[in-house]
Parts: sequence; C-alpha cells; structure tokens
Amino acid sequence: MKYVVIGGGIAGVSCANEMLKLERAPELEVVLISSSSFVKSVENYRKVGQYGEKFDVSEADSSEIFPDQRFKFINDTVINWDAQKKDIQLQNHEKLKYDKLCIATGSRPKLQNELSADPRFLFLRDTQSAGQLKHQLGSARNILIVGNGGIATELIYELKNVELTWLVRDSWICASFFPEDVEKFIEKRLLNGRSDGKKHDGVQKHLRYSTSSVSHPGPSGPALGPDWCSTIDFGQISQKSTNRTVKILRNCVIGNIETSGELNIEYLDRNNGTKSFLKPDLVIWAGGVTPNSEVWRKDESLKTTANGGISVNDACETSISDVYACGDVSTLTLSEVSSTLWNQRQLWTQARQLGEVCGRAMVAGAEEARMQNMYFELFSHCTTFFGLKVVFLGDYKPERQRADNWKVVLRDTEEDKLVRCVVVNNVIVGALLIGETEMEETLENLILNKTDLKGISETFLEPGVDLDDYFD
Repeated sequence: MKYVVIGGGIAGVSCANEMLKLERAPELEVVLISSSSFVKSVENYRKVGQYGEKFDVSEADSSEIFPDQRFKFINDTVINWDAQKKDIQLQNHEKLKYDKLCIATGSRPKLQNELSADPRFLFLRDTQSAGQLKHQLGSARNILIVGNGGIATELIYELKNVELTWLVRDSWICASFFPEDVEKFIEKRLLNGRSDGKKHDGVQKHLRYSTSSVSHPGPSGPALGPDWCSTIDFGQISQKSTNRTVKILRNCVIGNIETSGELNIEYLDRNNGTKSFLKPDLVIWAGGVTPNSEVWRKDESLKTTANGGISVNDACETSISDVYACGDVSTLTLSEVSSTLWNQRQLWTQARQLGEVCGRAMVAGAEEARMQNMYFELFSHCTTFFGLKVVFLGDYKPERQRADNWKVVLRDTEEDKLVRCVVVNNVIVGALLIGETEMEETLENLILNKTDLKGISETFLEPGVDLDDYFD
C-alpha cells in the first residue's frame, strides 16, 4: 500500500508518523511531499490536565524525523491531481500514484498572492516570513498591523520604539481568542507592552531549522509554531517600551491599496461608513487566512466549505473515497461531533491531533479511528499571551450553546489573574483562565463530570469556595 501525504507541517507529519507507527508491514510505503525542504515535528510533548497538551516545534531534515526505511520525502509542489486515476502531478512533471491520499496543505494569508512581491508588505504566517520580520523592523517606524488573532496580539505586546496602528475588523481586540467582556483586562497590558527585562511565561522556546531550506513556488511553508515570538530578540531592535505609540482602529476593514508610489492604505470604518487613509512604512498582515485547496478543488466531487476548506467527517474522510484531509486546509462538520464542548480552531494542538486521527483512519479504518479518538470530547488549549499563561477549556466563548441559555461567572484580580466561566443550568461548559490561577485541572474536572453547582453557580469563583469538594 502506498500512502501519500501532501504537506510538511505538523498535521501532515503527524499523519505520516501515525501510519508508520501503527502499520508494521514491511511493504508499507509512506510518501510525504512538501514545497519546503524542511518539515515540522513535535518535541518535548507533555500533557496538561486530561485533554490539554503543550509542545515545542522543531524544523529539520525529514531524515532526522523519519529514519524508517519505508518513508520517502519529496521536496516539490503538487500542481494537479486525478482522483479517478489516483495520481498526482508534481511541478517537476513527475506523476505519482497513490492508494490513499492525505491533504494537509494548510492555509495562507489572504492577499498574499497579490501583494507579497512588495517589500512593504510582510505576510506573517510561516517561519521564513518571521525571519524577514527582524530585518524589516530595523528601518520601519510607522507600522500597520492587520489582524486580530494570536500573531497580531503578540506583535502589539512586543514591538517597541515604533508608531503602531492596529486595524481589526471586530468591535473588540483579540476577538479570535477572547470574548468581549475581558477586553479591558487585555487592553491595558497590551498597550503598556512588555516591561523591559520581563521574560515570557515559562521557558523560552526556539525553533530549530536550516537556513538553507529551499521552498518551491506554491503554498507558504509550515506555519509559525507556538511561542514563535521567543525566537526573535526584539530587545536588539529597540530598547525602550515607553518610546512607542499604539492606535487601535476597531470595526474597520481594508479597502483600496495603492502601491505604485507612496504606500496608501484605504480603510472603512464600519461604525459610520467613513473612509480614511494610512501611509505606513510597513504593513504586517497577521490575520485572515485562506485554505490552500485550489489544486484539490479542481475536482468538483470534492466537497468544500464557503471559505474553501475541504469538508471532512470525524475520521478526516472527504467526499472522495480514499482521500483524507487534516489541519488548516480541512473543515470538520460540527454535526459530526457529538460533544458541544469542542470546536475546531486553527491551532497547533489541533493540527497534531487531527493528523494523528487521519493517519489512524487511513491504516486502521474510520471506526477504529473514532473509537480511539478522545480529542473531540473537550476543547483544550494552553498558550501564552501578553506574558501570561492562558488556558482555554470547553465552549468558553460560548459558540455552541443556545443564545438564551448561558451566563458568565467572572473573577478578575489586580494580580494578573482572571478566571471566566460559562455556566448552563448550573453546569460549567467552558472556562478561560489567565495567569497562574492553579484552577485548570479543577475546572476541567467540573466540566467533564458535568457537576451540578446548584446553590453556588454564581459564587463558586469566590476565594472562600473550595471547588475540590464538588467532585471525587
């Protein structure tokens, strides 16, 4: 059997690794094709609670990660495929047959194809673009950051000695991760920036990759890993966090972009319909991505979503037999997931998990993959924002509850700690924890056990309440 995986990011590598681990037959052949000459892998993996996980990301030659003789790596780009004949065509004109195919081609920033040739635009998505960031920051003083996700949030916190304009399409900042009612807690920390000498929460992490890595034209390389900011010494670029300004443009969208002479960016304020203009030295595009699915959508029998994502079920199966998809290029139909405590997000943890599920389904079958899969029981994500530990549990926003059926219980202290829980019928269904709260495992247990907090459902976060008494 020949299994072909397209994509060298965490999802594709996780899929290939799972197949090699589960299937011991010597005739097995796993081929991984990537437009980048390096691939990503997980290092220092550790569990956080029952469902959370943290890990570092490394980039290395495929032979370091896959010593198995049944594995083959091809540094090239897929330009066409024929699902009926089960073959793919590479940029070097080679055709490759497969028995089963995994599509893990990830996503890319919107407008990257149209504007990436202009050096005044930096589309911050992969490790190569992150490497360019340090170089371009050296001469830029007036910077426009577009995006409202994790990368934009970290940049606003880290950048010094510059004039920053932050344009977000939402009515509050950090909306990709955080609900609106914690904006004030977040905003004061972001606007102050990192204090001089203050380190990241936890251990600094550094990507390991080859500077001579080669990329073929096509989709961008493997996306940025967790704690990517710690790989750049912002202190060497600018020294004082006080020597900067931050202007936030909420509920705004980019209009026309004039690049022929001086950079002129039109934006529309959706509150009042007015148009204004910005003239930055540098535009960092850190939000809004498009799945890299163009090649695959040439086959009209492949079902996709409105944003171009490849539709998959809970075993990563697509609408075409023997074709699977995982990671950012895929969109899981939530009706396939019985638990309302889980949601699909574009996260490294989910890329690793879905890659594992996909690999298991390809070699052991969909039912076996479903039986072994516990990841869809509870959404859990651990990360760092604005120098603080952040944990997301369950339906913490919420997004999968009835609009009239939930309430928020929140505790905000002045000591860089916040706990916010979503409660439905006296049961916690989601939680957001910022800082060293030491409540992650307790709240995870209460959510999973569906513990009835009747009588204290509005006071359980008060200091005098011992939540450990409410579960065995």
